Amino acid sequence: FLSSADELYGPITTIRRNGRVTKHIPWTAFSLKASDWERINDTRSVIADTDDLQQHFSDEKRPTLFRAIPAFEEIQTAWEAKQRCLWFTLYQSAICSGLDKLGKYYNWFDDKPVYILALVLHPYYKIDYIKMQWGGAEEQAQAHTAGNPNAVNWHDEAMKVIESTMEEYW
Repeated sequence: FLSSADELYGPITTIRRNGRVTKHIPWTAFSLKASDWERINDTRSVIADTDDLQQHFSDEKRPTLFRAIPAFEEIQTAWEAKQRCLWFTLYQSAICSGLDKLGKYYNWFDDKPVYILALVLHPYYKIDYIKMQWGGAEEQAQAHTAGNPNAVNWHDEAMKVIESTMEEYW
């Protein structure tokens, strides 16, 4: 492939315009400095979080829907930690954009009760996961006291989903 590309377009060290060589670039221009490699490793570290997330959903023999919400929460936690870390200051904008996009998709879970049902029906997570991770009446009261009038009792919301599903299908 490379040899045919070189034959068609010339080596990447040569820039041609209208069939004529306009510039030769020395191969040394393509070498990476130690700081460049550090940036590559930092970027790999951020991207590895998403690869881990993707791996949660790549099982062909077992259901994985129950993993959706915990996986999103895991990557959100990892990126929020990186966002606060001085080491990743250079990547703050990208991480912030990634968290915004993640939040957008995470909020879509609210409209899909199947995700809550998948957690509740899972033998490990059950309804306890929702209460422990998202909170119940006590956490809602604390949020109201702290000035958040829109705080939600997620345990109660999950119970409503379960009850309405039971009424519909039982």
